Amino acid sequence: MSSSKYLDKIAIALSAICIVHCLAITLFVAMLPLATAAFGGHFHGFMLWLVIPTSIGGFYLGYREHKRAVIGILGIGAIALISYAAMLGHGSWSGWLESAVSLLGGLMLVGSHWANFQEVRRVHVHDHH
Repeated sequence: MSSSKYLDKIAIALSAICIVHCLAITLFVAMLPLATAAFGGHFHGFMLWLVIPTSIGGFYLGYREHKRAVIGILGIGAIALISYAAMLGHGSWSGWLESAVSLLGGLMLVGSHWANFQEVRRVHVHDHH
């Protein structure tokens, strides 16, 4: 069984957590200080620390199986958007802009991992001896 499949599933779950977090922040703006305090103000950095290596690993292993570079390129673009919003937008941009860019990046990342997962399943050959 391909390791890429597991990393893609983990990365999809982490991306979904990012999306839920961004939507929750947007919907519950009044609770932002409490949410930030609960994570010591470092939630975005913590999520990036988890999402970046998991995603890169998943895309790399997936590419080794399916040879479709465009999937990894879209995924890296999504990581760049999320990272840009988390590192440069946080505190500098309006809340809606940071959330919109993060949401766009998160959706792109989930879509890229889903495509990666589907392509690995499509080309994966099971060897039954």
